[in-house]
Amino acid sequence: MNLTAHNTLRIAARADQVLQIDSEAALAEISQQLGQQPRCILGSGSNVVLHAPIPATVLLSQIKGRHIRPQGVLVAGAGENWHEVVMWSLAQGYGGLENLALIPGTVGAAPVQNIGAYGVEISERLINLTAWDFQSRQLHTFSKAECGFAYRHSIFKDPALQGPWNQPRFFITQVQLQLAPIAKAEVNIGYGDLKAAFAGHSNPPSPMEVADAVMAIRRRKLPDPAEIGNVGSFFKNPIISNVQAKNLRLLHPDLPQYPLTDHGSDQCKISAAWLIERCGFKGARRGDVGVHQGHALVLVNHGDGTGREILALAHEIQQAVVARFGVFLEPEPVFMP
Repeated sequence: MNLTAHNTLRIAARADQVLQIDSEAALAEISQQLGQQPRCILGSGSNVVLHAPIPATVLLSQIKGRHIRPQGVLVAGAGENWHEVVMWSLAQGYGGLENLALIPGTVGAAPVQNIGAYGVEISERLINLTAWDFQSRQLHTFSKAECGFAYRHSIFKDPALQGPWNQPRFFITQVQLQLAPIAKAEVNIGYGDLKAAFAGHSNPPSPMEVADAVMAIRRRKLPDPAEIGNVGSFFKNPIISNVQAKNLRLLHPDLPQYPLTDHGSDQCKISAAWLIERCGFKGARRGDVGVHQGHALVLVNHGDGTGREILALAHEIQQAVVARFGVFLEPEPVFMP
């Protein structure tokens, strides 16, 4: 089966077998059927780089369903579209996810990556999640603390706990998030472009207004995967020591830096996009793959690009940034295989 439609980079990888997982009960049957055979998990493929072919059975996350309990607890199936759930929750009168609007992918993939944007991460809203354990062959509920959240990270990205890409232990089936009625919701507009969007406003914006601003910013800065293949931000913003950041700032006063209070006082985050752009890669092209002309953090597939070509370009960027700035860029997406 061709997986072009199941990854936002639009890479034409193939797999011998693809199974749609539309219920928790289906996982019990498939666990028995597959045994220890290689398998991998795909949501909408918005955070993966596929090679061809895929030597594993691909499990497509299709578990649907969403509702909000009276206490503001959003319960959503892992196969739900993340952005649709964000906008639906606002329409139901609940805020809390507005900063995360228009992020591509499924609900189940969101906590794996600990998605974040404009000062908010999903870990701040998560109560717990349910996942199928292929080892014990039963469902397990993980609290927020058990998920081991960090910047763009959770235990579901840790090979020591989750296993390799072709033998994942946990398949997320459901997520529960704590929201607040819009009348009582506290909006977060203190981050970068979002802060500028509401500069001069005398009253705090509503959650829906924040979502609208976030979507406008993302559409202005990031390419639509429906129009050109990409996985959004390809590299994480590096976290470095304050000493290294100070030295870089002396040489490059315009390098964006962001203090990290949750990492203590000795670390800060710097802009990966700035580093890549200063190395001359913004708008660069290598055959059918390249760096988006509007955002240096986004690698794109112009047509018939392959996973190997994307990885070669990513490696070229990493080497250039290390050579010039002494900073290593860590990729965000998962590579299969």
